[in-house]
Amino acid sequence: MKNSSVLVLMEWYDHRLREGIGRYAAEKNWYLTVNDGCRLPQGWSGDGIVTLLNNRTDMIRYVRRQHVPCVDMGAFRMDIPLPRLCGDHREIGVVAADHFSERGFYNAAYFATEYQHPHALRGAGFAERFQAKTGNAPRLLIWEHCRSRNADNWQAQNRWLKHELEALPKPLAVFCYCDYDAAKIESACLEAGFSVPDDIAILGVDNDALVCENIRVPLSSVRHDLIRVGYEGAALLNRLMAGEPPPKMPTLIPPRGIELRASTDSLTHSDPLIRTMLQFFRDNLHRSIGVDDIAAALGQTRHKLEAHVSNVLGQTIYATLMRLRLYEVKRRLSLTDQPVKEIAETTGFCHAQHLNNAFRRFEHCTPTAFRKRERRQRAAQTLTT
Repeated sequence: MKNSSVLVLMEWYDHRLREGIGRYAAEKNWYLTVNDGCRLPQGWSGDGIVTLLNNRTDMIRYVRRQHVPCVDMGAFRMDIPLPRLCGDHREIGVVAADHFSERGFYNAAYFATEYQHPHALRGAGFAERFQAKTGNAPRLLIWEHCRSRNADNWQAQNRWLKHELEALPKPLAVFCYCDYDAAKIESACLEAGFSVPDDIAILGVDNDALVCENIRVPLSSVRHDLIRVGYEGAALLNRLMAGEPPPKMPTLIPPRGIELRASTDSLTHSDPLIRTMLQFFRDNLHRSIGVDDIAAALGQTRHKLEAHVSNVLGQTIYATLMRLRLYEVKRRLSLTDQPVKEIAETTGFCHAQHLNNAFRRFEHCTPTAFRKRERRQRAAQTLTT
């Protein structure tokens, strides 16, 4: 049986998509011809194409002229009837909304420089979920929709962002279409004098380490599973080349959670008393503290403080403290190698079993299982061999 000859034809270079395609190609001994966003391979003759189409009309015409199976790994050109496998953009927005609502944000915005179909899907998923969780609709900040915009004028965009951000209530959560957009938001925030993440928390997408980790406040990011998109897209092409019928609907690959960094690493609230209470919790997280201790520190009666917290947060003071403790536990499980026993002792739990019981009740798994899952997801996102 001859090895399949497959063309990889994408409008722009994406290392992780190519890596996923390459892994599958190696398993099947494909012969690959790779072409990214430059001259089209005239005279190519093969068995199938994996592509990523957007604005290049010459590339679209080229693909349509090739009478071989083809899989599009993007959601930009849904008007082109091709078998399609891509990231679940709406679910990416949902994950972002859950991340922010879990941290106590009630005000949010969604920022994108452009506004095509994937941008709209992420924004819709974020807006619907955030409003369902908080009752507040996020503000849309779309540079492409700005009447005075100049797409090539970075300074004009920066001025516009600062103006928009200054007008929005704080603390504010900003979900961005991608890490590049998130970096633009951070630059505007810091220039305007806002603290990240206390005044404005920022979340990107793609977990691009070059962008996220080489910036003043490292960016948290949704782990868009592009390696799996590439691998599963190639697998779909293989089935089509074997004669299977194409799927009726696009196949969607979910994100792998969130890579937590400093830009969203906080719990917050707009209510001044609640913010003071949360800060007291942070300062005393290692201690065994009760409601009477908290009320005394804030100069409130226990009854008055309990009523205020219940009215504003819809939960008890104990539940709020437990939420903050478990947030810190999850952060340490994700980002450190600290033993579970030590984490329990330094986050106010009596012992490891106390933490284990609370974690099971609120997170529906053990701390060890949570850590293993986070490490698997991170490894799957970053593995390059």
